[in-house]
Amino acid sequence: MSVLGPGRLLEGKTALITGAAKGIGAAVARLFAEHGAHVVAVDIDADALGALGEGVPSAALVEADVTDPATAARCAGFEVDVLVNNVGDFLRPATPFADAGPDEWARLGAVNFDHALHMTHALLPGMAARGRGGSIINMTTVEAHRGIPGQTVYASFKAALRHFTRSLALEVGRDGIRVNAVAPDLIETPQVPYGRLVAEAHRDRWPLWAPLGGPGRPEDVAGPALFLASDLSRFVTGTTVHVDGGSHAAGGWFARPDGTWVNRPLDP
Repeated sequence: MSVLGPGRLLEGKTALITGAAKGIGAAVARLFAEHGAHVVAVDIDADALGALGEGVPSAALVEADVTDPATAARCAGFEVDVLVNNVGDFLRPATPFADAGPDEWARLGAVNFDHALHMTHALLPGMAARGRGGSIINMTTVEAHRGIPGQTVYASFKAALRHFTRSLALEVGRDGIRVNAVAPDLIETPQVPYGRLVAEAHRDRWPLWAPLGGPGRPEDVAGPALFLASDLSRFVTGTTVHVDGGSHAAGGWFARPDGTWVNRPLDP
């Protein structure tokens, strides 16, 4: 999916994207390459990474686990202008906080927050030293801005990533480096396959769940990421772009009589 704009917006820039092989990460990688970026695609899924490489033959493919701090050190050799910390995951079904434990908290932290610290810490010094400025984009979620029952620790780490975005933006602005976040919701991805989660009989209810209906597509997130990566956003930093069809503005979660919660009520 092409985004209209004044020419190739990332010509001559190198963009490193984590979790780049599928879903939102792959859409970002493809669009950045279309706009002239040299893409460095980092992902743990070798097969999906290879498939991405077939579509983006100029990309440098790095098969690695970003939750391993050694991956960040390995990536520090790339002269990156744009960093997209895209990796994140629920990792489990909704579970009450009291039923989880420190090992699970650590796993959630590694994939939803810690990797962004490690990758940013490894690439930021070079970005500043080269004097070309740059852009760091952290992929959060609508749950960084509202509660989500059964995913308390996940949401907390995503909220931490949002505040990391804001605070780091203050520190590195003098180097011409912008730090922003994108918060998706209601996007059809391999992690959240709404095509299977929403019964066909209920799909006409999308306008009840978000003002723009839905579901959204990974390409809907890639467009705002391109804006934040490019010089079109040269005076934008420390903020979050919501890509959710309006769900954040419209409302949140709804309790059902059986004690479970849903963000897609059949009878709002």
